[in-house]
Amino acid sequence: MKNLVVIAFLLSLTACSFFKKKQGSDKDAIARVNDDYLYASEIQGLTKGLKGKDSIEVLKNYADNWVRKKLLLQKAQQNIPEDDLGITKKVEEYRESLMLYEYEKALINKRLDTAVTQAESNEWYEKLKVDFPLEKDVYQLLFIKLKKDARDIDNARKWINKQDDEETARKLDGYCKEFASSQVLDHGIWYDKDNLVKNFPLNENDIATLSFSKSFKEFKTESGSWFIKIAAVMKKDQAPPIEFIHRQLVKAIIEKRRLQLVEKIYDKIYQDGIKSKSFEILVK
Repeated sequence: MKNLVVIAFLLSLTACSFFKKKQGSDKDAIARVNDDYLYASEIQGLTKGLKGKDSIEVLKNYADNWVRKKLLLQKAQQNIPEDDLGITKKVEEYRESLMLYEYEKALINKRLDTAVTQAESNEWYEKLKVDFPLEKDVYQLLFIKLKKDARDIDNARKWINKQDDEETARKLDGYCKEFASSQVLDHGIWYDKDNLVKNFPLNENDIATLSFSKSFKEFKTESGSWFIKIAAVMKKDQAPPIEFIHRQLVKAIIEKRRLQLVEKIYDKIYQDGIKSKSFEILVK
């Protein structure tokens, strides 16, 4: 126990020269299984932020798990020769796969274009929209959230449902810039019912009422007044609005680009091999 206390203290001093000891020093060891040792310097970040008994408990648990794994591994090595299971080959195959993965990842990070235009998104939406039917009703919301100290709210009430008039819309825009903490008045944002209730001062009855209304309705809260309108409703099992699956579309577009890039890179390497005569297929 005394040794564990000392080691726990030393592990918290990551800059200490203790950890600069050459691996293999018995003074650094916290567990042993036959000739295999677990050294404190290998796990110096394990107890970061921990003190006293908590630090010791973490060390004990880690050491115990390490010992159990080592005992099992050594028993396996004694009873199952590596070549019997083709382990050497499997390890080499895994190493090769890992190297290819890291190389591919580095190339993709360097070369992959992740910018998606609206035109691309629209094109993919037409192809994929039937594959993403809505799982529940969704609502296109327009809203203004006024600050608690907003003045001349009567003007906002008059202007908000008359935005077809250019002059009125201009007045409302200026008013919102001064007194609104947030607003969406152009194309709206799509929400399902759960998120409407979660993010806005609405209950299910309010949502039902707004769904059949063509006007903004005012909702007063302690933090200020809301003017809310449901501009459109799309029902469960319908094709979703493009905004509702935008992330899936972008992900699909980028994934296709990634696959095309990988294929192009691998083909280039293969063609270079042909030109340099660095390989030949000997099967006739």
